[in-house]
Amino acid sequence: MPSWNDLGNVLSTVREIDVNAIREESEHPVFVACVGDSEQLETFSRVLHRSGSRRYGPTGSSPLFNYEHMASLPLDELRRADMLVLVCDGRRPWPSAMSSVLDELEDLLLPLLIVVLYGTDQRERSRELPVATITRVVTIADPELPQAADQLATALLDRLPGELHLSVARRVPGLRPFVARNLVNSTSFVNASYALASGLPAQIPILNIPFAAADIVVLTKNQALMVYKLALAHGAPPEFQSRIREVAPVLGGAYVWRQIARSLVGLMPVWGLVPKVTIAYAGTYTTGITAWRWYANGELVLGEQLKRISQEALAQGRARARNLLEQARQSGKESPGLLQRFKARLSQMLPGRRKKPKLTAPTDDLKQSE
Repeated sequence: MPSWNDLGNVLSTVREIDVNAIREESEHPVFVACVGDSEQLETFSRVLHRSGSRRYGPTGSSPLFNYEHMASLPLDELRRADMLVLVCDGRRPWPSAMSSVLDELEDLLLPLLIVVLYGTDQRERSRELPVATITRVVTIADPELPQAADQLATALLDRLPGELHLSVARRVPGLRPFVARNLVNSTSFVNASYALASGLPAQIPILNIPFAAADIVVLTKNQALMVYKLALAHGAPPEFQSRIREVAPVLGGAYVWRQIARSLVGLMPVWGLVPKVTIAYAGTYTTGITAWRWYANGELVLGEQLKRISQEALAQGRARARNLLEQARQSGKESPGLLQRFKARLSQMLPGRRKKPKLTAPTDDLKQSE
């Protein structure tokens, strides 16, 4: 188990992070205009609000606004939408107003998704649609199946602007697994990329902890921000340090890196960049999955279950590390100096390398919110 010193290091590392922008992003209003008949709109909404996330319900007002009268849509109002969704019944012919509606919605120049509920193979029927809209059709064979929510979430969030994902997941539980997966995968990739960039051209022995103290700070901050975003996406209260304390026993800062590094002994070559990148990826991925389960269902992952997740993360991390290293080598051959520019650019993006803001208000606010 981690010691109190480990937990104190984690909290002191993340205390200075300014999370106001993330909190504001999670509270940003979202307007998804849903067009169709009342029965199908109700089914569509029910599927999206169905989720395996049992700890927190929807937070804030629903972003789904229904418009049942397809023939007389308020176009001026719809122009303010962030996305348009047209919901149809696959057991019935296309609505008579479909063509004219699609033309009107297309003119709004907004992200568009056509959802066909209770549909099967839509290739023949899709030929009746304008060519530009065919690729925007998603067919849900049975909305009552468990995978229907994930299928709808994937299609909807692929088209909704990324800066709205956190806010819409907070309000619509069925979207949370998709947002959580993306957060864990993308942060794990960023930390692995940083480990590669910061390690070039050094070769670091695995028998020592393969990170400098500065690297640990950057990686841990990225983990903390990922954990906070996972909390907000699942509808948790927005107090940053309270959310981090909840998962501190499994976030573990240096503890996580130490445990993962020990697991690698005997499995990896003694020298090289691959172990360092692997540990960065696996430590972040393990932290993300653990936090995800905690905020989704209140499940505390420890012991053998944590070990199993870590081993799975190591396997993924090794594959990712070899792939990144090969890409770096190829990039270095094709464009000398590219790696150095990549390293400099990545360092500027990471929270550990940003200049601290002069204002102290965010820190004071966080203290008051505890």
